[in-house]
Amino acid sequence: MDSRAADPNRALTAAHYGPQIMMVRDTPDSQQTSSTTATPRRIAIVDDDPILREVMAARLREAGYAVTGAGNGEAGGELIDAQHFDLAVIDLGMPKLDGFGLLRRIRENRATADLPVIVATSSDDRDSVDRAYRLGASSFITKPINWAKFSHLVQFVMRAGEIERALRAAQAEAVSASKMKNGLFQVLSHELKTPLAALVGLTGVLAGSLKDRVAGEEAEQLDYVVEAAQRLNTIVSDILILSKALAGRDRLSLAPCSLAELLEDSTVGLKTLARQRNIKLAVHIGSNDCLVHCDQQLIRQALRKLIENAVKFSHPGGTVEIWSQAGEDGSQALSVRDHGPGLSAAKLKECLQPFIQDDMSYARPAGGLGLGLPIAQAIAEAHGGELTCETAPGQGMLVTIRLPDRDANESRARSAPRHFP
Repeated sequence: MDSRAADPNRALTAAHYGPQIMMVRDTPDSQQTSSTTATPRRIAIVDDDPILREVMAARLREAGYAVTGAGNGEAGGELIDAQHFDLAVIDLGMPKLDGFGLLRRIRENRATADLPVIVATSSDDRDSVDRAYRLGASSFITKPINWAKFSHLVQFVMRAGEIERALRAAQAEAVSASKMKNGLFQVLSHELKTPLAALVGLTGVLAGSLKDRVAGEEAEQLDYVVEAAQRLNTIVSDILILSKALAGRDRLSLAPCSLAELLEDSTVGLKTLARQRNIKLAVHIGSNDCLVHCDQQLIRQALRKLIENAVKFSHPGGTVEIWSQAGEDGSQALSVRDHGPGLSAAKLKECLQPFIQDDMSYARPAGGLGLGLPIAQAIAEAHGGELTCETAPGQGMLVTIRLPDRDANESRARSAPRHFP
């Protein structure tokens, strides 16, 4: 500090704090332990005023903390780097290295980046407080110090720091687990795809060759084997699509494609399913066809999933509508609407997570793993876009894949993989 006389704390005489100061000087840090805890929390005090530093240390030790002090920012940085602390209290105005420099050093060091820091400053120095917060300060105290409030502030900041560290650790663990899950999806899906393709092909050939040679229960069992192989192949294919979308933009094969062709191609193979359920597919294509820059295969798969869901959950005799619409900002919206049972907001939130259906019981009317909406959402986000859903119980559902124009797509899409919680 350059102006010690202006600080009331610095003007206090040693005689007034004599007993406390003598206690601090005569008792080494290594011998300062709390009577109520075996491992007291450790606090570093960095201040160039020895009287204030020692009075603060005495107050904290009386509260059961282990305290170590330093007289300038440079010595404080070396101290904090060398030892573990649960909290640091630093003065902003110090020689050699001021509090701002020390705070920056603490935050740039991975070992101390999460250390809670209280900065000390004069009561009218708001600019310094704002600057300290930008550098990562946890809280601040003003001089002259209100010691009763200071004690509560220390407890609060340390507790908040513990909660923050626990949350970050949990987040890191969740991200790691999600990465491992996504990697497992890719490996298992690829390993299963080849034998499954052979299984589907061979069971189809076998069913064809034995068609006229088996009957009754044996024919029914053979049909079941063929159907089960095809269903398993569909599930593995869905997981492969999902893992590719989650891998991010780097895995996309981007090229301009016709929206009209995209909408028409998305219904191929689903018209039979729609006829079986007495559902009409209504594709609305505008007079002016547009080009959209996307991974055509993935967008087609996303639309197919949305259309398939709409057909499965529509009431017999209903209509599923598919259309596109250009936005004023150059974006393109690809929409699918059904008039089925709809979903509540809570159920919709669940269904946007992988492997969840509105009804996951064995008696549910529609099979599958509940990957339709999550696949479409992951594909839209991999393109830098979004998936929006409008639904309510008894009012059907409108699902829209909104793709940005090419320039916005380049700036918004991220190559880092997306992770589901």
